[in-house]
Amino acid sequence: MDKYRITRRDSDFIVTLKAGPTIDVCRTQDEAKLITEIREHEELILATAGRLVKEAVNELMRTRHIDRRTAQDWIKETVG
Repeated sequence: MDKYRITRRDSDFIVTLKAGPTIDVCRTQDEAKLITEIREHEELILATAGRLVKEAVNELMRTRHIDRRTAQDWIKETVG
């Protein structure tokens, strides 16, 4: 994804988004790499979950003949 940057500051390694904000300060470069890997993995999970929810909403709309807002509300109710 190459969304994160690791830079060294004194004895620490700083993990930042390329857009700027600091994500974490780590003692070792390996720890910093692990943090970026975890974040990238979480982003993939979130994207997958988003696609699944979108598919579920579309399926409810199609099978139950309801509008998008109502389908979204039913999905939210189930995970509530």
